[in-house]
Amino acid sequence: MGAMNEGYDPQVVIDNSTGGLSMAVILVLMAVAGIGGYMQYVGAIRRGARDRQYCIPLVTNLWNFAHDVTFVLSFESWYDDENELWILKLFWVGLIVFSLMELVVISHIIRYAREDLWGAGCSVPRAIAIYSAMQACVFGIFWWFQGITDDPLEYYGLTTTVIMASAFNISMMRARGDRRGMSEFILWGYLTLSCGFWPWMMVSDPDHFTHPIYILIAVGNIAIDIVSIAYYRSLPEYVPATSERPAERESVPTG
Repeated sequence: MGAMNEGYDPQVVIDNSTGGLSMAVILVLMAVAGIGGYMQYVGAIRRGARDRQYCIPLVTNLWNFAHDVTFVLSFESWYDDENELWILKLFWVGLIVFSLMELVVISHIIRYAREDLWGAGCSVPRAIAIYSAMQACVFGIFWWFQGITDDPLEYYGLTTTVIMASAFNISMMRARGDRRGMSEFILWGYLTLSCGFWPWMMVSDPDHFTHPIYILIAVGNIAIDIVSIAYYRSLPEYVPATSERPAERESVPTG
């Protein structure tokens, strides 16, 4: 078992990802993780439009956008060598799609939640300015993180997005007090992502990613996903106020 301060071995990851049984296992686990990621954001976009609320926690979306846009803008890092790991080329394409979906979530935050987040009367331009400042700060934090880690394949960066993905769901649902801006489909997406991602990392470099610290993080991450589903089921359904008014009017005696 390698020491944590040694980092993962890029050559081991490349070897395990480009041939043999390990490559087949990684393909399956990547597919599971990818499906989970798309479940989160596709579900969030659909539910956000229906409930007029953002469905990905603010901090999570800020971090994901910083990671994904940085990865996409690093095109030359992934395509400058024909022998570069194929997974990174696939990531690049997929993260373009995720960056666009994250922009939709940002639009939901600005349209539906600006007054909840930044005070009554907050205008769209002011909300855009505040969000842009927050996003710039998170870009800086992410670039600092990149600078202090030895992460040639961006596996640590990707790991942070999985950890951040489900970290704030329970607190967001608890603050709202009902199921507005969340669905069980989205939450199952988080669980699917985690169940695919952590075994994928462990197969990629077993000596590094099976360190007890990663086991602890993986178990905690999956446990949070499961508890989030249970907590969601305990919440009352969200009923828009506009849908209640016709029923209330019909129930008033007219005679």
